[in-house]
Amino acid sequence: MIDYKTLKHSDNGMPTWDAFLGPLLKVAETKEEWKGTQLNQAVVDFVNLPSDLKELRYSSKYHDLVANNRAGWALSDLKISGLLVSPRRGIYKISDLGKAALKKYGLNITREYVHSLPAYIEHKNNLKSNANSDEENDEQTFELIEKQISDWFNKQNSDLSEQLLSKLRKTDPYQFEHMMVRLLSNMGYKGTNGQSLVTQKSNDGGIDGIINEDPLGLQTIYIQVKRYAENNVVGSPEIDGFSGALRRKRADRGVFITTSSFTSGAKEAARQLNIALVDGEKLSNLMIQYKVGIQVKETYELYDIDDDFFEE
Repeated sequence: MIDYKTLKHSDNGMPTWDAFLGPLLKVAETKEEWKGTQLNQAVVDFVNLPSDLKELRYSSKYHDLVANNRAGWALSDLKISGLLVSPRRGIYKISDLGKAALKKYGLNITREYVHSLPAYIEHKNNLKSNANSDEENDEQTFELIEKQISDWFNKQNSDLSEQLLSKLRKTDPYQFEHMMVRLLSNMGYKGTNGQSLVTQKSNDGGIDGIINEDPLGLQTIYIQVKRYAENNVVGSPEIDGFSGALRRKRADRGVFITTSSFTSGAKEAARQLNIALVDGEKLSNLMIQYKVGIQVKETYELYDIDDDFFEE
């Protein structure tokens, strides 16, 4: 087993899908052949996740286990790239190319390396070719059933979330404050006729943004934001400092937003002081949900029969 904390991970500690690439090859090497589901579960056990992460599920209709789902994405890309081969349906084994990669890179196999391999590039080109073709083929190379579409979107959102956080961490701090105030406004906290503003750089008194939920400012939310690197975790002293700034404003509500994460002490302090916390992972998910800093690339609609229509 290895320590999951040493792998690339989201702010809640869950390894990202590409963090499973190296561990998956490592586990695959221990047996001649694996059933896909067994290999998937073995790698989740290998990274030694705590029970809360091991049992974490998506909120979508399928409620898949997040860790197993991400390991499945890694398994798929390893097979496409030729690092794993499938001698029979549902059976996988490490290839000579996979053994060589494991020997050279160990657990540090990246998505950039996997996606640079000739077999993966050829696969992507074939997909583009199929997408641009007007010919219909009843025996397509792949079939996207509803479940597979859901998995694909989960992977895209996971990648987008990481890219979004990376970009936020490089953003000008004052611009970042404006973005966070806009996010909360888009979430509806500004109200119908309320106001939102970012405080002046030189005299914010520990308050970075203010949202008045009504025209008279009788209901006000104060905001503090920290554009931190992933390993710069927010602790309880910063929460206490923000609480002091709220008291000076005679406020009873505040939102603390960071691109990193919070210590357990910070979470406990925030709970006692009525401060809402938004860590990096939650922040990126909210920005995607409320379409702040992103744009819709494509829209697809999936239809179903309206049984009520036929029963009228």
